[in-house]
Amino acid sequence: MIKWLSRNIVIWQIQRNILESGQSALYQYGYEVLLNQVLNIFIAILIAILMRAPVTVFLFLISYIPLRSFCGGYHARTNSGCTLVSALLTVVVCIIAKVVEGSWILRLLPIGFLISGFIIQWLAPVADKNKPLDEKEVIRYRKLSRYIWLVETLIGMIFWFFKPETSLIVVISHIILSIMLVYGELKNRQEKKQQYAQN
Repeated sequence: MIKWLSRNIVIWQIQRNILESGQSALYQYGYEVLLNQVLNIFIAILIAILMRAPVTVFLFLISYIPLRSFCGGYHARTNSGCTLVSALLTVVVCIIAKVVEGSWILRLLPIGFLISGFIIQWLAPVADKNKPLDEKEVIRYRKLSRYIWLVETLIGMIFWFFKPETSLIVVISHIILSIMLVYGELKNRQEKKQQYAQN
């Protein structure tokens, strides 16, 4: 659906001389990414309404998306797969935020920040077949991912003192991101082994 819509938007703009026909594949990819993000945000808003957790979803998105943009990790093969994974992650965050209470928050926060920080420092960025990175991008993304993690962790720890529920959402987003990094790295290694075995 998104591919079809993106293709038709590009064709319509080329016919009206808004875009050049020579770059149609690039424009179509750009629209696919944009429409997929809009759809994911719309679904996140819907989940926030249905689960009565607008603050939780908002905090998750603003702490997860910037890091995810530069850390990389596992990427679904299709747009529909990406949408499904994003929706499931949002639901999981809402459930965890409702289940974890009291002293568990205080115990989880420092451990979560330390574990996620170690994984992000060690692995990020993790490229994917659907989102390859060149050498310059790897260096730039590594610096930015570490900087974003540090800023978010400092903000999270400040909230830990007077509103631990907010800090918990930041920790959950970092832990989920760390899982995506580890899974993406393992997937890349498995694919390299398969390619080596075939050669």
